[in-house]
Amino acid sequence: MKIRVALIGLCSALLLAGCSSSPSVKAPTELAPLEPIYTLKKNWQVKTETMPNRDSEGLFFTEDASNLYIATATGYLVALTKETQTRWKDQVVWQAKFASEIVSGPAMLGDQLIVGTAKGLLTALSIEHAQITWQTQLSSEVMSYPVIAQQTIFTRTVDGKLYAVNAITGEVIWIVEHEMPTLSLRGSPAVLYSENVLYVAWESGMIQALSASSGTLLWERRIATPKGRTDLERIVDVQASLVMKEGRLIALGYHGKLVAINPLNGQFFFEKALSGYRDFVVDSDRIYVVDDTDVLYAFDLFSGAIQWTQTAFKGRLVGDLNFYQKDLLVTDGWGYLHWVNRVQGTEFARVKHSNEYGDGNRILRIKVSGKQLTLLDGEGVITQYDVEPSSLALFKKEYPSSEGSFFNSFF
Repeated sequence: MKIRVALIGLCSALLLAGCSSSPSVKAPTELAPLEPIYTLKKNWQVKTETMPNRDSEGLFFTEDASNLYIATATGYLVALTKETQTRWKDQVVWQAKFASEIVSGPAMLGDQLIVGTAKGLLTALSIEHAQITWQTQLSSEVMSYPVIAQQTIFTRTVDGKLYAVNAITGEVIWIVEHEMPTLSLRGSPAVLYSENVLYVAWESGMIQALSASSGTLLWERRIATPKGRTDLERIVDVQASLVMKEGRLIALGYHGKLVAINPLNGQFFFEKALSGYRDFVVDSDRIYVVDDTDVLYAFDLFSGAIQWTQTAFKGRLVGDLNFYQKDLLVTDGWGYLHWVNRVQGTEFARVKHSNEYGDGNRILRIKVSGKQLTLLDGEGVITQYDVEPSSLALFKKEYPSSEGSFFNSFF
């Protein structure tokens, strides 16, 4: 069995396995001055423990009608009421502490939450009291976010195994194994389920389609091929989550390509030379991608033609991309949130996240709900904000002029 190696030497560029959550020592692009359009109204803030950035890739917010749920790589699973409380202690409905790090989840299945741990445990807990329903020991770290379909949990372990697990009993239904490279980025993206087919991105640079019922291989295509003289130069990976849109499977390879694949047979609709590893977003017209130098691109979904390029965030450790209503929401390694126009690629708004322990903290995970943002930062602080127009924006709206016409278009 090959072992994944922490790539300490690449920390300054990529925040790979074993890297610190501190921003790159290389000077990032300086931010251009920007008139404040938005401001963040803090609803509440809860502190857990400082997060190791390298183990946050499989962690996401999930929710039900009353609560938000988030796990931390320090072993906490927390339920937080959505209603703003006067005391932070009242914001916490319950919390459970695991003996080992939680590295994936929580995913919701009815009245249960599913998480994976660094010790290889796939665990189901009741939502009401966080009591363990079942635990199944898998072969290694469960870093892939659990995907649930047809009463089955599909998840990956870092040793190259894909598991189908009965969601009711925790019994393993089938296992598929893939040969892993010696070196790769840390993390395992979630599989994509669609119409009884699993689409899997592997660290070898391969995309596979498998039967969800049996794990049988349907097709496979390579989107990243090792090149170069050294092991570091030859690293390939597919860490960005796969996206299915308009009958196209979109994938992005590190030291590879951005591709649109026919999900029926694995043939390329188009391919573009581009290296990246952050999650991208897709709408009905375009694919929005950040490459491994933090340059943003928009590509036409159907032809692959480039629509725009934005270099304003180069070297700023951009995180996974998100949509915010009709715009893009971009986070960077210094705690800034940037709003980018989808059509033009221009930044038009910027705010900075802060907590009681300072500002400039890297945002590890963000959840967008209308005009409300909930985020987890590198200090283990969970914060919920309402996005509101700034005082300047309100002034220009009340006293319109030719200068204020830009502001009026957003409110």
